[in-house]
Amino acid sequence: MPKIGVIGVGGMGSAHCSSLKQVERAEFVGVYDLSKEAAAKAAEKFGVKSFESEVDLLNEVDCVIVATPGFYHTDPVVSAAKAGVHVFIEKPMADNVEDCDKMIEAADEGGAIIQVGMVLRFYPTHELGMKMVQDGIIGDLVYIETDYSGSYRAPRERPESWYGKMGGLLENGIHKVDLINWFGGNVKTVAAEVGSFSGHDDWEDYVTGLIRYDTDVFGILRWGGFMGARGTTDTILDGSKGSLRMSISSQSVFKKLLGENDWTEIVPEDQKRNNVAAEVQHFIDCVEEGKTPIIDGRQGRASVELVHAIYQSARNGEKVRLG
Repeated sequence: MPKIGVIGVGGMGSAHCSSLKQVERAEFVGVYDLSKEAAAKAAEKFGVKSFESEVDLLNEVDCVIVATPGFYHTDPVVSAAKAGVHVFIEKPMADNVEDCDKMIEAADEGGAIIQVGMVLRFYPTHELGMKMVQDGIIGDLVYIETDYSGSYRAPRERPESWYGKMGGLLENGIHKVDLINWFGGNVKTVAAEVGSFSGHDDWEDYVTGLIRYDTDVFGILRWGGFMGARGTTDTILDGSKGSLRMSISSQSVFKKLLGENDWTEIVPEDQKRNNVAAEVQHFIDCVEEGKTPIIDGRQGRASVELVHAIYQSARNGEKVRLG
C-alpha cells in the first residue's frame, strides 16, 4: 500500500487531506508546510504526522501531493521526482513552460509518475462525454465549444492573494484549457482576445481563444465574467452525426443526433462522488499498476503552453503556431 504525504496544506492542500480518507489502497502518513502552525493543525485534524522538512517527508513516502501555490511547485516536485517519489501536482503545473520541463526531466530521471490535478476530467459528465465520443455516438468530432464564464462583473479589484499575480486564465481557466485539449488533441494554432473591463494590465476579466488541433478539430474557449446576465460552464461537442452538451451544473450529458428535434438527457453514474478523491484514486491506481495517468506531466505542460500562447496572441494581435 503506497504511503502518501501532502506538501502545502492551504486551500486545495486541505481539500486533498480531507479527500484522502476516501482513497483506497493508500496510507496517508503526513504533511509539510512552510507554516509550522498550519502543518501542525492539519496533522492534528487528519491524524497524521507533521514533518519538520520537505526532505523528511519525502524520505517516508512513496507518493506526494504538491499543493503549494502554482509559483512554487517546481522545487518540491523536482526534489520528489528525482528521489523516485511519485507526484500529484495541483494545477497549474507551473506558471511557465520551462519549469514544467524541469519537472518532466526530473520524473524521467527518477522513474517517477507525475499527474496534474485537472479535476474536470474526473467529473462524471465529462467522463461520459468522452466515452460517447470514443464510441462514435456523434461520429467524427468536428468542433468544441467550452466555457468557464459568468455574468458581467466589473469593475473589480485584482485579487490580493498569490494568484492575483498569475492571471485568471492560468490559475482558474486552465481547467477548461485542459478539458478542450483532452477532446481536441495537440494544438496547432491559436488566435485570442484577452482583456480587462477593470483597468488591469496583468489580471484579465475575459478570454476568448480560437484553437485549431492537429486532428483538424477546432474550437472556442471562453473564460471570465463578461456574459451579461447569463453565464455557463457547459462544453459542447459537435460531430458529423450529432451533438453532445456536457453540463457541469446538472452533471448530465445532453445528446441530439442529426434528424432529431429534441435533446435527450443522459445521467451518468456516481453523480455525487468526491471528484477530488476520484482524481487521486486514479493517481494511486497508476502508481500501483505502473501506468501513465490520463493527465501526466506532458499534458499538464501542454495546458500551460496553450495559456501562454493565448496571452501572446492577444498581446501581439497575431495567430500563434504551436508544435
